[in-house]
Amino acid sequence: MANQLYNEQMQQGFMNQFNSFMQNPMQFLMQKKINVPQQLAGDPHGAVQHLLNSGQMTQEQLNSLTQMAQKMGVKL
Repeated sequence: MANQLYNEQMQQGFMNQFNSFMQNPMQFLMQKKINVPQQLAGDPHGAVQHLLNSGQMTQEQLNSLTQMAQKMGVKL
């Protein structure tokens, strides 16, 4: 069972990555070796759909990220 310190560190790491993503989504994705066509740069839903369709992300991964973001107060 994870302890509170571990959970806080995980949340902080997630928030740091989320903030980096929000500042420059395409750069963040490129650094993570995630391929999203440039024409989808301004379309978050289209980019996520592309990641799902291309197999770069599973529905389970998306669900997990969505739940974590919602727990941290991110409005989706």
